[in-house]
Amino acid sequence: MIWNNEMIWWFLLTLVFIGVELVVPALVSIWFAFAAAILTLISGMIKSPINEFYIFVGLSGFFLILTRPIAKKLLEKRKPIESRIFGQDVKISKKIEIDLYEVKLDGKYWRATCDEILEVGDTGVVERVEGNKLILKKKI
Repeated sequence: MIWNNEMIWWFLLTLVFIGVELVVPALVSIWFAFAAAILTLISGMIKSPINEFYIFVGLSGFFLILTRPIAKKLLEKRKPIESRIFGQDVKISKKIEIDLYEVKLDGKYWRATCDEILEVGDTGVVERVEGNKLILKKKI
């Protein structure tokens, strides 16, 4: 296959769109990358740059319509840790300092703090997450 100017142009655009997709934390250019990759392969058969552009727009729209519902479902599953653990009960498994505790949540050990004094075996409720520490409220 001989690379003509249009093929090189579409290949470079594919790389740019992939680069943007890797840098930006949301799906913004993957559809354009797919369309540009296809045009890299078929641009040698298309005589008019205007037609190439129309095909690019059409393919981008097609990939957007085809993959957006799937991508949306995948992204919705990845909720922040705060929304998953907010309000969950945790049992104090170890007292590290006066106001610093170790708790187990979802099979992982966390450091936790509370405004009230807790003892080993007491139960707290997760109010929020600050860094790698849970902020608890004593469960009554």
